[in-house]
Amino acid sequence: MTSPDHPGPRTLARAYFASSKSGEELRGNWVMWVLHRWPSFVLTSLCLRAGIRPDRVTLLGGALVWLLPLMAWLLPPAGAAWAVCVTGFVVIVLDCVDGDVARWTGMTSARGARLDFIVDMTFWGLLYLSIGIIAAGGTFGGWAVLGMAAGWARLLARVVNDSMGGHSTEAAPARWTPLAVGEAAVVGLSGAIPFLALAAPSAPWVVWLLLGYSALDLGDALLRLLRSDAA
Repeated sequence: MTSPDHPGPRTLARAYFASSKSGEELRGNWVMWVLHRWPSFVLTSLCLRAGIRPDRVTLLGGALVWLLPLMAWLLPPAGAAWAVCVTGFVVIVLDCVDGDVARWTGMTSARGARLDFIVDMTFWGLLYLSIGIIAAGGTFGGWAVLGMAAGWARLLARVVNDSMGGHSTEAAPARWTPLAVGEAAVVGLSGAIPFLALAAPSAPWVVWLLLGYSALDLGDALLRLLRSDAA
């Protein structure tokens, strides 16, 4: 049995796919749309039934985030890779859940948005560092420094994009040109980044992919900023 106050996963899924947020996330984070949204509907339903507040979900994700570098450093490389990958996946799912709980219960707030922003920024920075640590064999060597640099570039891109109202893929393009499709496809790979941890022990060069991805993101953000200043 479900009710308007305690919807089941199917009700939550229908409401999500009927909303503008679904299209926004499909354009800007299609991996999350494909992989993370589905388990989030189940967890959101459980949270609503249990009366768990959205900020509690956010704080849980925030606590898990700090485990990432510890697992990368202390566990054997193979175990660290799986631990970081699975934990990263769970954190992204929880990021879906806290927003849905807030919207469904009418508990959205500036405080909650700020908390979510802090956890999100911390997550990506520590995830990139953790993948670098795994690539470096559980040490804070060169790969870890490179991963940290990639994380810094990603966070700077986020700050620049937020200063202009969000990423360029959040609004539907006037025309879906090949360039627009390609941009959305590349930007939307973000949700797959935790899976790079699985490759890091045997292919540490994946950290270069992180750096390249962040450089593209930062370059796009700075280009938009320059264009907006010139307008």
